[in-house]
Amino acid sequence: MPYQQIPRNRPITTLIKWFNDKKSRKVTDARKEIQKRFDYLDWKDQKRIIHAFLQSSKSDRKWAYGKIYRQWDDCYLEPVKALWEKYHENVCAWSVIQYFPIEYVRQNAALLEEVNGYYHLCQRLAEEPTYQIDKSKLNAKEYLLVMLNTHREVNAEEAKDIFFKSLHDYCTTDQEWIFRVHRKSRGVAFSIEDIDHMASLKFIISLLGLYDIVKFIENWNEHVMFTMYQGEELKGLDKETISDDEYHDKRIAIGLKYLYHALDDKYKKTTEDLPFKKLNKTAEQIGKAQYWHKYEKPAPENDEYMNSADAPEILDKMITRNPAIAKLVSSFTLSDNLKTIKEDLPF
Repeated sequence: MPYQQIPRNRPITTLIKWFNDKKSRKVTDARKEIQKRFDYLDWKDQKRIIHAFLQSSKSDRKWAYGKIYRQWDDCYLEPVKALWEKYHENVCAWSVIQYFPIEYVRQNAALLEEVNGYYHLCQRLAEEPTYQIDKSKLNAKEYLLVMLNTHREVNAEEAKDIFFKSLHDYCTTDQEWIFRVHRKSRGVAFSIEDIDHMASLKFIISLLGLYDIVKFIENWNEHVMFTMYQGEELKGLDKETISDDEYHDKRIAIGLKYLYHALDDKYKKTTEDLPFKKLNKTAEQIGKAQYWHKYEKPAPENDEYMNSADAPEILDKMITRNPAIAKLVSSFTLSDNLKTIKEDLPF
């Protein structure tokens, strides 16, 4: 078989010409080759390509916006500004928020927030020390990240309240969070470290330099884990013959129960209807709750199969229900005088 020659690269100028000429019938081929070769081209050729794509279709503009955001240059300011004011596209808003003059961002803050959300806009505006952050528009993790990235201080007590209020919300939310929880071996108590969201919050608090709060959280967590180890729920769970998936779900239910009840009363709502009805149930009852992921329970062990005195009757049932087993028994000449043989069966 002859060796298949790899086609030579066409001049990038030719490809850009084909791409710009919508009647060339070579736009699709030119687009594919340009996008494939873009990251390895000279900077001046990359700029020509970006400008050509910005003047093309919505999908081409979207591709160009991604490149602009990662390789910003002030030469893109005017064309991006014109496109933003014309189309108000989300992918364009990223570059506007990140790279445009702060005065322009401030003047267009309402529209940018509507299109792109408050979090990224807040990070840019909060670079100015006088800017007042609206905490009501941020979740706990976003707020701490904004404070960290803009080099603002967080009060130790405030960080503590944010962490434990978030833990309360986690304990009382719906089961859609279950898949964000780490799996552990059997017999291991549940911990806040098993919850990705809570582990992230603790890490950000440490980056803020609030080590006393981190130590307080770790000591509190160890106390809850110790109490869980002493509780009857976890001990009873370890004795159950269930699948790993069901064990995982029950372990989460028990862990959230202990974490919730260990919270200070100031972090609990006075009249809250807990979505986790299992918080006040025993380990056996917890398994009956509806979970986000539903797993088929393994077939329970049946004592009648373990009782040697009932073995002949079981054999009768098996022969009646399954012709293949009846044929097998017949081949061993057991069916001729089954009543007599029943008395001599070794089991």
